[in-house]
Amino acid sequence: MSYERFLRENLIKKVHPDFKQIFVQTARAKKDIKTAERVIDIDRTWAYTICYHSMIRATRALMYSFGYLPTNKNTHKTLLEFADIHIGSKYSELINKFNRMRRERHDFIYESKNGISIEQVNNSIENAVLMLSEAEKIILKNNPQKNLNL
Repeated sequence: MSYERFLRENLIKKVHPDFKQIFVQTARAKKDIKTAERVIDIDRTWAYTICYHSMIRATRALMYSFGYLPTNKNTHKTLLEFADIHIGSKYSELINKFNRMRRERHDFIYESKNGISIEQVNNSIENAVLMLSEAEKIILKNNPQKNLNL
């Protein structure tokens, strides 16, 4: 897989994968999902945002397993495009939902918009679980020490 456009546009940088750090990211993504489940009754919009961040962490870990990390330039959009390359062929609807969540999270964080329904939150939890599951499958294939419990 060539990431020439990402590199040329300074959207990603080449790094040596650290699978212990990747494990930390995926563990945090799991914790984010549990946190979102506990926050639903208090603040649905925040629970939804936490699920989005779980998906960001899972995708960041996925990217890291390939030896890349996003730069500070268009980070979330770059992660979305990376997820589309590696997961989108199998789950294009998941990637579309990830993009929708990105826009809604932006509106919440920067414009204080609320109004996420309970159905949207429940779907966001399912999406976060699926994104993490698919990312972990690929990460496991990329991990040269996959038999070690990190």
